[in-house]
Amino acid sequence: MIMGSDSDRPFVDAQYFTDLDTYVYEAVATLEYSHSPVTGTEIAAAADLDDRTAGEVLDALTEHGVLRRTRTGGKEAFELARRDWSATPDRPSR
Repeated sequence: MIMGSDSDRPFVDAQYFTDLDTYVYEAVATLEYSHSPVTGTEIAAAADLDDRTAGEVLDALTEHGVLRRTRTGGKEAFELARRDWSATPDRPSR
């Protein structure tokens, strides 16, 4: 469930996450800590999912405003949409 608030960022109720959503979200959060772009292939490998399943989950999390899709060096990459859930909320990954 996504609810609006006074800020530009939507409030995301993490309780709507499925197991797969959680695996993919945690993979992005862990991999982006290295400060390099996180690709779908890397996320799939870290979450131990096939590319198709990971892609479907990435699409859903992006649609719900949990992740942001970016392009870096000609490759599609993903990052957390909200920095306050990060281990380093004051530092964007890039």
